Amino acid sequence: MVLIILSIVYNIVPMVILPLFYKKIPDNIPAFVDLSGNTVVSMEKSYISIIRLPFMGILLSVVCIIMYSMPLNNENKKFNKIIWPVISFIVSLKMGITSLEIIFYENMEIIKYFRISVLILVIIGITILVYGLIKMYKNKIPFMEYKNRIHKNKIIITGIIIAYIITALMPVYLK
Repeated sequence: MVLIILSIVYNIVPMVILPLFYKKIPDNIPAFVDLSGNTVVSMEKSYISIIRLPFMGILLSVVCIIMYSMPLNNENKKFNKIIWPVISFIVSLKMGITSLEIIFYENMEIIKYFRISVLILVIIGITILVYGLIKMYKNKIPFMEYKNRIHKNKIIITGIIIAYIITALMPVYLK
């Protein structure tokens, strides 16, 4: 539960900090960057564009909280109470770090450390998620229980994922 609370805090902190540094943020901010760190798509600075990533982090954390709160049997419940808070925490750190990098956009040395940190967090998060899915798949009966519980929350999770995709692709449509 501590990681869930920290996730919420780490998603909200950039939403508070970024508006405070609004004047320091460049007029065009990167929305998508390639693996080399070059801007592929940029957005005009606005309050909506600077809180876009923290908002996406909140959406992903809500999905993790829904998954975390699923009533499962004891074996699955224990596993569920570990994996989803960890993923939520990593997602919120990743989105928070990525969103705060625009404050330091003129200092590429700091940006490099931001991006290395984000890459490490993404690798850890994907590893944990894959490990969890493999563990559930190997144990088919609990996996079916999990699948049935997800099905009950399908509309909520689908709505959140659609909101996430729309928010993520917003810079492309605004171009």
